[in-house]
Amino acid sequence: MNPSLPTTSPPTLRQIAGQAGVSVMTVSRALGNRTGISGETRERIAAIAARLGYRPDPELAKLMHHVRSRHRPRFQNVLCGLTTRTRESREPYTMAIVGGARRRAEELGHGFMVMHVAPDAKKWSDVQRTLLSRGVQGLLLLPQREPIDLTHLLDWRAFSVVAATASVTAPTFNRVTPDQFGNALLLCRTLAARGYRRLGFVTSAEHDKRVNHAFDAAVIWHGLRELGNLLPPLVLPANDAGLLDSWFRRERPDAIIASHSEQLAWVRRTLKLKCPGRVGMAFTTTAGTFLRGVSGIDERPAEIGAAAVDQLAGLVARRVCGIPSAPASTSVVGIWKEGGSCREVAAKSGRNGGDGRGRHLRSGAKE
Repeated sequence: MNPSLPTTSPPTLRQIAGQAGVSVMTVSRALGNRTGISGETRERIAAIAARLGYRPDPELAKLMHHVRSRHRPRFQNVLCGLTTRTRESREPYTMAIVGGARRRAEELGHGFMVMHVAPDAKKWSDVQRTLLSRGVQGLLLLPQREPIDLTHLLDWRAFSVVAATASVTAPTFNRVTPDQFGNALLLCRTLAARGYRRLGFVTSAEHDKRVNHAFDAAVIWHGLRELGNLLPPLVLPANDAGLLDSWFRRERPDAIIASHSEQLAWVRRTLKLKCPGRVGMAFTTTAGTFLRGVSGIDERPAEIGAAAVDQLAGLVARRVCGIPSAPASTSVVGIWKEGGSCREVAAKSGRNGGDGRGRHLRSGAKE
């Protein structure tokens, strides 16, 4: 070692504590991102540590992990699923995500809970306090009641966060979601392979926004680039029987794709269509459908929940908190689920949908 070179010792917790006017224990808890420290104090300590050039000692961190593990509680950490859906809604897709997330969390030794919160920002004042008091370190953002901006509702710097939904419009966190464009394209290709040539997509404006327009984008792309026969999707601000009827008469679809079971049930009732019948029917997601016997895409929500928890547990272990500067997105590929609502083989040319010029049902026509 060259004695002419100046040497400086790395700053210690005691030095940081002296400048911050707090105890060494408070500094340790703040830099370790543990609970019991106010946000203001945590920020002040972090700023002083950064200014002094403090870097945690990895060997000491491993030693402290070993010491704490001798008195480890039942769970390593507590993860929490957060949603504005009510407890009573029991929406099947969200419940499937929660089920997969809970199973994976328990496999990894983490506790898992779900918190239902009001979308009203005025009622969020106690949410963060409740999360911290319960020892929550990781948040899994579940599908919300409607698309929502959560930017100012929590101090996100206190938590590791992963979203399992696109319905949180902001902030943008790392996400694990269905491959909605690819799934819808798989659905269209499957129907086309079975002889359907006029694919009509029906959805609500709210659901279209929730999936960031991925479903109708795939239907449009497939119609223009692969099928060569585009029917404009029907995006409804509300269930309007008149709009549906006029669209059906004008576009004459030989297969109807709906975004969920409630939408398709309404379409069937309004147009008096049988299932199975001359007009094929399919869902963009089959999770928890109450319409048995309908084909569509299984988006595998349980696997989405499990994959999201895998990512979240990793962030918690590395103590990565807050809004990421470069958020990443992971897509889970869905699979076709046979239900019997579509024919199994392509029809011959000139039959219903075979070449796009076959017979089509009018609204109210008997099958």
